[in-house]
Amino acid sequence: MVLILETNILVFFSYYYLGEVMKYRYFILPVIIISMMIFIVDYDKGIVNKCVFNNDKEINYPFFGNDMIDNYINNYLGSYIDSDDNIFIDYDYSNNDNNYYITFYKYILNGSIINNSNDSFVIDMNSNSINRIYNSYYEYDFITNSGRYDGRKFIAITFDDGPNYNTNKILNILEKYDAKATFFVLGSRIHGNEYILKRMVSNGNEIGNHTYSHLLLTKYKENKIREEIETTSDLIFDVTKKKPRLLRPSYGSFNKTIKKLAGSPIIIWDIDTLDWKYHNSNRISNRVINRVKDGDIVLMHDIYSATANALEVIIPTLMEMGYEFVTVSDLFYYKGITLENGKVYGYAR
Repeated sequence: MVLILETNILVFFSYYYLGEVMKYRYFILPVIIISMMIFIVDYDKGIVNKCVFNNDKEINYPFFGNDMIDNYINNYLGSYIDSDDNIFIDYDYSNNDNNYYITFYKYILNGSIINNSNDSFVIDMNSNSINRIYNSYYEYDFITNSGRYDGRKFIAITFDDGPNYNTNKILNILEKYDAKATFFVLGSRIHGNEYILKRMVSNGNEIGNHTYSHLLLTKYKENKIREEIETTSDLIFDVTKKKPRLLRPSYGSFNKTIKKLAGSPIIIWDIDTLDWKYHNSNRISNRVINRVKDGDIVLMHDIYSATANALEVIIPTLMEMGYEFVTVSDLFYYKGITLENGKVYGYAR
């Protein structure tokens, strides 16, 4: 790439001073400048940034100089590039040992409605592979900025203390009904269960931080609190390539110190199923069905088999009542509430 730039510059100045193409200099100079702008190399990341502009369309995407990977990205974005819609697509990424983690942010305007979807990929330059690891989709009315959700009822089911072998049963049920949930995982249980976290994310669920050791953090000093939170956050990132955006302190306990150190919104709950106390699926399901309201956050634990059995009843029953099962972050988005770090939330109303 550098050779191309140097060659362009050399040719320009050679002809300029020789006087052979003096009359074309005002044409050649913009061409060279444009060429330099298009082929700007980010030497830290080794990626050439490419942009496509077409009427009301802007598409930014990376170019790796690898035929297989570049063709994959071109095919992935091809339908957007060729469409007549008003589109804005951008991306960000990180690089770790020749692995690139890329997230595309796509906004497509259709009348007054914006369709927004995010896709994340991991690219392994060593093995010459690319895999999608995350996908999310929603739409909203950009004129009112309130979303197209009036009259719709949402609930966020949350699971604490996993992952373990029973989490897969929970994930099977969620997938069966196309329901989403948020899993507040313990850092101490991630090792050996990495595939479960990957499955959570690939199915569109959300992962939150539930500390490392399930300690009652209100009894500890800042250094220990910070260690419990940050260690788990790092472990989640190592597996999913995404930092958790939400924190649920163990036992739902918090104080001023925890709020100060959280670095995330603190999520508690509105309905405690007491599945940790009563391992009875009928009692668990009835407690939710009889108490649920629009915007509720429900506390469950994915480590109990009775919880999974109750979920098989809760989801179809509440769906018949018009409820939609979403992640905690999406629940607050749909309700038009902006989550703030260090603040405590138990429901979205």
